Amino acid sequence: MEDIQIAYYLLVILIGFAALAIAVFWAVKTKESDLRNFSIVYALFTLVLVLLVLMQYLFLNVENYSARSWYFISGALQFVEFTVIVAAIHFLMGIYQIRFRRVISLAFLLLLVVCDVLLFSPIGAVLDVDARTIHLGIGFQITAVAYFLSFTCMLALGYGPLRRIWGTDKRDFIIGFLVFATVGYIETFLNLSRSLHITVVTLSGDEGFLFSSIPYALYGIFLINYFLHYYHPTPLALDELPEAFLSKYGITDREREIILKVIQGKSNADIAAELFISLATVKTHLHNIYTKIGVESRYDLLAKVRSGQ
Repeated sequence: MEDIQIAYYLLVILIGFAALAIAVFWAVKTKESDLRNFSIVYALFTLVLVLLVLMQYLFLNVENYSARSWYFISGALQFVEFTVIVAAIHFLMGIYQIRFRRVISLAFLLLLVVCDVLLFSPIGAVLDVDARTIHLGIGFQITAVAYFLSFTCMLALGYGPLRRIWGTDKRDFIIGFLVFATVGYIETFLNLSRSLHITVVTLSGDEGFLFSSIPYALYGIFLINYFLHYYHPTPLALDELPEAFLSKYGITDREREIILKVIQGKSNADIAAELFISLATVKTHLHNIYTKIGVESRYDLLAKVRSGQ
């Protein structure tokens, strides 16, 4: 039965790698921050599946499977699962253009670091090599609760402002992501009570079936189809920016010139040469433009200008 489960995970991982490859391709091609952040989330969950398969494979096929290896892979699995949540929070805040998203992301990242320290501390998870067991303490329980609460925040953040992108081409993309995340949340909720009452874990190849791998695989198939038909906007042929857009964001004359150069597909070096300013000055102006408009990349800037928002 374990071999069948490993084979299933391998199939799911192959689907995930295919979806991830095409997502990364478009993230690199468009330099869109949302696609970059999504690719990170999807890659991290794929790594969760890889670690699960690795643990089961080693237990079933490696004689005298090292307890220390099991301990560190288990710890890495816990760390990556928490990192998925932090990355997903950052991704969703970027999609919805939430203010102070960097500060919020850093706060959750700090929580991740604290929980990781607790997990590997003497009050967290302590390995008994001779007995081939891990003793779980209050540090592990705190980490489990923090993970669940962070997961709750992530889902609330995902569903709360969903109306903001309801009429856009990102709707199905985000809904699929949230369905996938919701199954994982239910799975986490059902396992939380049990994990809080466990004090000793014995070396075993049975890590339990990851039910969220099913929507993950289905979402991977959706992503492959989605990105095969992904729309890449061509550079805008504009000679002037709307006055309403300029006044809304307080764009200066110099910043307007730089935005027009970006629209024309000019690089930072080209802009510096044509406007007779330094490359550092161009980067400073772009940073100020991104901050004013609330974007993080050229692609996002072009999307804002195209929409006139």
